[in-house]
Amino acid sequence: MTLPLPVGASPIGPQEFQDMVNRVERYIGQVEKNMQRLFDNCNRAAVVLPAFLADDLRPRLERLRDLTRRLFFELTKVVANPGWPPGVLSAAEDWTTRVGGPVSGLATRLTPDQMKLDNKWEGAAAEAYAETLPTQKAAIEGIKQLTDVLDTNLTKIGWGIVAMWAGLAVGLAAFVAELIVEVGAAATVVGAPPAAAGAGVSTAKVIGLVGTLVVAFLTYVGLTVDALSGMRQKLAGHEPYPGGSWPRSTTTDLEDGSLRDGDGTDWRMKY
Repeated sequence: MTLPLPVGASPIGPQEFQDMVNRVERYIGQVEKNMQRLFDNCNRAAVVLPAFLADDLRPRLERLRDLTRRLFFELTKVVANPGWPPGVLSAAEDWTTRVGGPVSGLATRLTPDQMKLDNKWEGAAAEAYAETLPTQKAAIEGIKQLTDVLDTNLTKIGWGIVAMWAGLAVGLAAFVAELIVEVGAAATVVGAPPAAAGAGVSTAKVIGLVGTLVVAFLTYVGLTVDALSGMRQKLAGHEPYPGGSWPRSTTTDLEDGSLRDGDGTDWRMKY
């Protein structure tokens, strides 16, 4: 199963996501309420049903009870750690607007024509300085590439959380509707055994849905971790960050910033 991520969606607001979480929690409450009503109806039916039908009902109720415990156990794990996509999506946007974008603007200026290096100065030192521009430009462009990776993957994680909760809301809403039907069927007494069996099938289906959504999200996160590992490896590499550090010139021509000391590295004004 893949998570249905929105394309080009605007960041989800705190209240919007909280409303989604609250809706899921209301559905969980409705599941608990209707499940209790179903058990009550089935237990009352077991008292008046013929022995062979009552004997058929009891193991179905026992299985339903086990499935219900498992369902609430799985739901509790999700509800206890809901995540906060508004914060994740905001951080993703900040990496681009506050870091990547401004840094990219610097990269466009690190060219000889933009810096106007050869307009007024000449000499070995001036040439050595100009030769540092490509490596500096590559390093700055590398930062933009890294912030793009952070933005993309944080955005995926944020919307992955939203998709998981949306899937839970849809699945639990359908489950509540099915339980209401089973509660009504169990109230007829003769419908109690098939109602218990039907509720068991519905509960098992929802348990599978919860598990699938969680696994899909964790798999999705695993893919983003791979991308972030690649980013870390790039930072530690030699291109464009030699030895994992910011590039710097190793030529001795830049060590002397004098204008006139006669050692051949002087900066000279063009005339």
